[in-house]
Amino acid sequence: MDQISFDDGSLDFHVPPVEFLRASVFAGARDRVIAGKLALYEGNHLFNRLVLEEGRYLCYLAALSLHSAQDMAQPSTWLTLGRLQREVTTLGVASRNRVEAQVSCLRKYGFLTQQPHAPDRRVRLLVPNDGFLSHDARTLDLLANGLAEFGLSPTEASRSVSGTELHRAMRRATLPHLRGISHLIRRHPQLSPFFAHDCGYMVLLLLLRNAAATGGRGVSTGYQRLAVQAGVSRTHVRRIIEAARDAGLLTTEARGGHDIGLTPAMWQAADRWFADQFALTDLLLRQGLAHLCPAGC
Repeated sequence: MDQISFDDGSLDFHVPPVEFLRASVFAGARDRVIAGKLALYEGNHLFNRLVLEEGRYLCYLAALSLHSAQDMAQPSTWLTLGRLQREVTTLGVASRNRVEAQVSCLRKYGFLTQQPHAPDRRVRLLVPNDGFLSHDARTLDLLANGLAEFGLSPTEASRSVSGTELHRAMRRATLPHLRGISHLIRRHPQLSPFFAHDCGYMVLLLLLRNAAATGGRGVSTGYQRLAVQAGVSRTHVRRIIEAARDAGLLTTEARGGHDIGLTPAMWQAADRWFADQFALTDLLLRQGLAHLCPAGC
């Protein structure tokens, strides 16, 4: 399990996901990451709609990675709409038009700007704003802090470099792995009822947090409360819950989503997902540090 290979891309983990999954601290680290992500996403309905869905998430990730990896002396590396479209469409998760629509939304709400390049004003570069970069850095920090609990990653070495430098280096390291990350998401078909819907990931995190607070048992909530927390309609939440129930991940005992149970299959699927997230973050951290400190930090 330490290498996941595909016909057109691979993720060669340094620490296999199963090592994280077997660690005695796994459940606590998982729950703290879930709580931290909800602290970032909950109530931020606009940002949730823009990024918490597979195609849009990979577009967002590609934009940040291209921005971090670009070399202004090499025009072929610049983050332009055309370059972003080529990168994302080769992953098979979005069309050129969909990428352009996503960029338009990010520009409309100030997450991205499009600026003419001074030497050649015909070239228009896409530039993430500070808030966009900061939000992503905080997300990476959550996972990196979780890694520190396992004692399996070079988290001590990461403290010798600035957070901004490390964030940029980790996103630079992300670029060649975009195809592998896309496949990594798709190797969790059990969670597709959540991943395939707008804000479905947010609903997943809310259910896991609420269930963890009761020792993994049922969730005393309702579709309306989940809808308010996720920033979508009650009907949309009901469809997500029903799809997850039909997939054997949840049980529903009362009308209106007031008694939702998480099945063992749900916890197993979620744990495998977070084990992969820890393994991926470990890989990016190691490669980011190798770029910043070739002789060792």
